[in-house]
Amino acid sequence: MFGGTRRGRALALGALIVVAAGVAAGVVAVSQSDSGSESAPRATVAIGAVLSLTGGGNVYGPQQRRAVRLAVAQVNAAGGVNGARLRVVVLDDRSDPAQGAADMRRLIRKDGVVAIIGPTLSDVAVTADPVANGLQTPVLAVSNTKRGIVGNCPYPCSWIWRDSLGEAVAVPANITDYALHFHPSTAVVMHTADDVLGSDEASIARSSFAANRIRVVADITLPRSGSVRAGVRRAVAANPDVIFVASTFGAVAAEAIREARATGFKGAFLGSNTMNSAATTKAAGAAGKGTRSGAAWYPGNDFPANADFVAAYRQAYREAPDQFAAQAYVGVQILVTAMSSAKLGVSTETIAAQRQALQNALGDVALTTALGPFRFTPEHDVSQIVWVLAMDGREGHDLVGFCSPGC
Repeated sequence: MFGGTRRGRALALGALIVVAAGVAAGVVAVSQSDSGSESAPRATVAIGAVLSLTGGGNVYGPQQRRAVRLAVAQVNAAGGVNGARLRVVVLDDRSDPAQGAADMRRLIRKDGVVAIIGPTLSDVAVTADPVANGLQTPVLAVSNTKRGIVGNCPYPCSWIWRDSLGEAVAVPANITDYALHFHPSTAVVMHTADDVLGSDEASIARSSFAANRIRVVADITLPRSGSVRAGVRRAVAANPDVIFVASTFGAVAAEAIREARATGFKGAFLGSNTMNSAATTKAAGAAGKGTRSGAAWYPGNDFPANADFVAAYRQAYREAPDQFAAQAYVGVQILVTAMSSAKLGVSTETIAAQRQALQNALGDVALTTALGPFRFTPEHDVSQIVWVLAMDGREGHDLVGFCSPGC
């Protein structure tokens, strides 16, 4: 049930294919006036998305935007939310925390959204999420994997929810799975400077290596911009069995991998959520082949909802989705399920009351998705399968194991 080969399945509804094709052509509506398919106005329910379409997070944000638009198009093709049209307002936070906070405020105060998907980056979320929480608007984190995003946060976060697998689960699963099979004795941890997520991943990796009796022989900080060569050479000189690369930024992680191979490193690379991006995998190229990560999603998993998602995404965009697309797509499904339960779309209550009703309904969401069976924990986090993936040296990943949730 948990493995399998990649496969596509034809979609049952021709209307869905037509809508997906419209997404590919760039004509899927993000507002009522864009659709041109209705003779009279309908009620609308608006959600927002704060995504990193430019800047350091641009290896994730564009895929998330495509997936969100695809999911919204499918919802509207199936009749909307309790008969109301679903509308999405997408803003680019430019991978900047201050811009992300401003975008949250605008979506809530000006655009009247009932919930927000995003931000893309944990670095942005730690500044932007408190804004939404203070304005009592639900936020669904679809790619924030840092500790403290939900549950035990350094600021009030009761309105924040997460469908993205946290590094506190994924990193130990990855390291433990590798240790069980290959028995390394030494490791180096590399992470980027001034990187909230990268620092958190590095801390988790150190603890996990210690738990698996693997000695960390060097801890290297890499610059966010400029050459990583000096740091990578120090890492390779320590002669570790494995190098763990922790970074928010796919370009930096890929460069570190390429440089280490060019310097003569023959050992294994282990990594974090960044390694699950198709863009990071492509940038690492042949040097990245075999790099392992714990992932929230595997494109070849056998859940029917996943086959439908992959087929629809390929139909719409003529390319395969990645994990970040899958999580964003599922994020819309989660919100719509809660909206339906909360009677949004037919509610005549104030927007504040609708947000509260949605907040109350989110904890009861239970559905099978492209990620697998989904429910929130009492801490608003997700408990799910960890797919252990290895880069294939091109743009994809091979499944090498799974943990449910720990190995």
